[in-house]
Amino acid sequence: MIWTHFGTYHRWPTFDDIDRQLWEGGLKFEKVVQQLCPALLWGLAPNIGQLPHGSQELSLSIAGAANCSSTGPATSVFLGMVRTAAAMEPAWRPAQSGEQPWLNHTDMRRHPDIDSNLLTPEVLFAAAALAQNEPCFRGGSHNSDQLEWSLNFDRSIRPFADVRRLDDYWRIRERELGQERTEADNRPFRKHPDPVFTPVLTARTAVPTPEVKPAGSLSVTCNLHPLIEKVAAGRFSVGFYYDAVRSAFQAVEHRVAVLAGVDEVGEKLMGIAFGSKPDPPKITVTRSSGGSLESERNGMQFLFKGAMGALRNPRMHGPDDKDNRDEAEELLVFASFLMRRLDIEEEQRKAAASPS
Repeated sequence: MIWTHFGTYHRWPTFDDIDRQLWEGGLKFEKVVQQLCPALLWGLAPNIGQLPHGSQELSLSIAGAANCSSTGPATSVFLGMVRTAAAMEPAWRPAQSGEQPWLNHTDMRRHPDIDSNLLTPEVLFAAAALAQNEPCFRGGSHNSDQLEWSLNFDRSIRPFADVRRLDDYWRIRERELGQERTEADNRPFRKHPDPVFTPVLTARTAVPTPEVKPAGSLSVTCNLHPLIEKVAAGRFSVGFYYDAVRSAFQAVEHRVAVLAGVDEVGEKLMGIAFGSKPDPPKITVTRSSGGSLESERNGMQFLFKGAMGALRNPRMHGPDDKDNRDEAEELLVFASFLMRRLDIEEEQRKAAASPS
């Protein structure tokens, strides 16, 4: 059902899309999904005691695609993408410092060991969609209207250099992820009341100091901004906390660049976008008026700059460390806050453009 939806609309379905189709056929999502395992799907936590947000995207892993009919061309091209990226990585020389290697359709046509009859825009787009969440790649971008795509990768592509069969790819994948993760992925989805991650985050109670006794537990619920949910929720739900945080702050950076119309990155971009005297800000993210306006404007600039310098940059250019789950949740909430402040600018532009 997921694959058919993708083939029809060139996008992965949401939870609501699949839930409605199943219900229309007399089936309940919770019952159906417990016949599967996390190794087949992206977008669901292994514990489905709390179902995902309705707009959460559900997509197939390469193993999930291999268990569907008519996916042979896409899985074959996926393996070609893996080999191509692995061949490109050692020779990558970025135009800008820190830029990740990336792959697109033009790179795929340079390698003679891939059947050229398979390299249609539709098959390439489907293969790239399968690749985006696989651990050998580091995400990417896609445009379903134009069937355009790109895939990012880094040194983690190297172990997959010579894969030509899906079972070889899957064996290397399991080795790279580790036994504990592999066993968890291959156990069926389960449903019981353990707390799990969804795009609605529950903050954990802070550990009290010895001198202070907490009056009671504090539960804070936060709906992630849709743009943060889109890039981070799927990665977070399968344990890629570091990648989820990195993707979230990349999304903030990209939106600032688009709104400001500035071809810069990181802290420099934020300085230009939010104004440094005597230059006025290109983006408004403040709510204050009167005497506190300048103070808030300066503070918001520092928040955006700090997000790039302290949170985005280490995850883009430093070693691929691991993020603690608790801290990753908090960072996703912070990224969501920054996105909502950017909504202020977009709302003002819409209001200015609408007829009075």
